[in-house]
Amino acid sequence: MALCAMMLLCGLTHAQDIHFSQFNFSPLNQNPANTNLFDGDYRFVANYKNQWPSVPVRFNTFSVSAEMNFATLSNNDRIGGGLLFYFDRAGDSKFQALNTSFAFSYIKSLDKNLHHFLSGGFQLGLMHRSFSFDKLYFDNQWNGDVYDPTIAIDESFARTRYSFFDMGTGLAYNWRKNDRTNITVGFSAMHLTQPNQSFYNSKSVKLNPRFTAHTRAQVKVARRLDVVPEIMFQTQDVKHETVYGAHTKYYLPVGGAHTIALNTGLYGRSAEAGWLFAGMDYDNLQVNLSYDVNFSKLRAASRYNGGFEVSVIYILAKVKKINGPLCPTFL
Repeated sequence: MALCAMMLLCGLTHAQDIHFSQFNFSPLNQNPANTNLFDGDYRFVANYKNQWPSVPVRFNTFSVSAEMNFATLSNNDRIGGGLLFYFDRAGDSKFQALNTSFAFSYIKSLDKNLHHFLSGGFQLGLMHRSFSFDKLYFDNQWNGDVYDPTIAIDESFARTRYSFFDMGTGLAYNWRKNDRTNITVGFSAMHLTQPNQSFYNSKSVKLNPRFTAHTRAQVKVARRLDVVPEIMFQTQDVKHETVYGAHTKYYLPVGGAHTIALNTGLYGRSAEAGWLFAGMDYDNLQVNLSYDVNFSKLRAASRYNGGFEVSVIYILAKVKKINGPLCPTFL
């Protein structure tokens, strides 16, 4: 009889970070240097993912963030900050990951024409982990014939919850010709403190650093059409992930001062999953939906169902002077 709880805890001690299929639409989870790297003064982002709904150990992940431009200096450099919150729950143990982080960035303007920018970011957070074993099954509860939940478990845990500080840093370069032709390249290193991850107080189980490299371009190819190719590579301990794909933005011929664009695309993650992507931009509001199709070894249980994901981004901008500087865009 397998000891399910121990199998679960082994997975927890080597757990990976949360990740979204719409990786470039969760900027502060990707790279602290993305903080304030957008055209505007305030940005609000919300992400939700329901992964593997057809298997018992489904994952529910929710993230929100808010950023603002603190100041634009006389040399067109920008100073900004943001707040990131995410919550993740998985499995019968109700394993929970809760994170609250503060992010800061300094964006250096590299030329007088405001086409080139270099952003350096730093993130400091408080993370919390917990689980409950009330609904788990232990091998000593097998009485020889059947599972007997009235038998007291013979496992003991030093703790079922703990908190720790965490920090990360990153760089990002942005070249911007205009709203519809630009590119961003970035690199980040997270979990530099390598905090302890053991529920048994073992000092040998650490949260390994996560390194991320990402690139996103937007290219105007026709009067009403842009192409947006994207790629991201992540590595953490022995785990590696490459996410890639592209979507198009088609601008509808609407009258007035409004801008409406339809987003459609196709993405993949290594050889494990692929997903369809669709959404809409309405002025400074963007809403995107995606659905994963699972191709990994889990497909026998998942029946190829991966998960549903939604992202919402809203940007506010103060009224700018006519001769005011252009700011780098993330969208």
